[in-house]
Amino acid sequence: MNATFDLNAMDYRWHQLRANQDAYDSSQHHWLAALQGRVELLPTARIALSTMLISEGIYLSDKLGREVTAEEIAAASVSTAIRL
Repeated sequence: MNATFDLNAMDYRWHQLRANQDAYDSSQHHWLAALQGRVELLPTARIALSTMLISEGIYLSDKLGREVTAEEIAAASVSTAIRL
C-alpha cells in the first residue's frame, strides 16, 4: 500500500466540520474564545491533577508489582504543597 495524508487539507476540513474549532488551535486562541463566550475554559487544574495522579499510579504500580486502583493512588499520594 502506498498512501499519503495531506495534513493541511485535514486541518481545513476539521475546522469546517466543528463550530469554534479554531478556539483549540492554541492556548491563546482558547483564552480569547472563552473571553468572547464562544467556548468554556478547559479545566486545566483538574487535567494537571489527573495527569499527576496517573504518573503517581505508574510509579506505585511498579513499586508494588501489580495494578493499582484510583483509590489506592489517592491514598498513597502525599502533598508537597507549601502551607499558606
